[in-house]
Amino acid sequence: MATADETVGVINPEELYTLDALKRRLGIRDAMLRTARRSGLRVYYKHGRGFVYGRDWISYVCSPETSSVDGGRSA
Repeated sequence: MATADETVGVINPEELYTLDALKRRLGIRDAMLRTARRSGLRVYYKHGRGFVYGRDWISYVCSPETSSVDGGRSA
């Protein structure tokens, strides 16, 4: 169950998330995060743990290379 400070689907651009917290917050799996990292999502490592800034996730999602207005469907 999500707490008030851990609302599912909401990423704060000023927060730093562990990879596990980001996956849990967004409801995504390892494969999607792996694809995002390969496509340019910045991940910072410290003491063997990976972290992502919320602003980096938002920039990744909104970048023209990774987003699709029609949700990836083609006509």
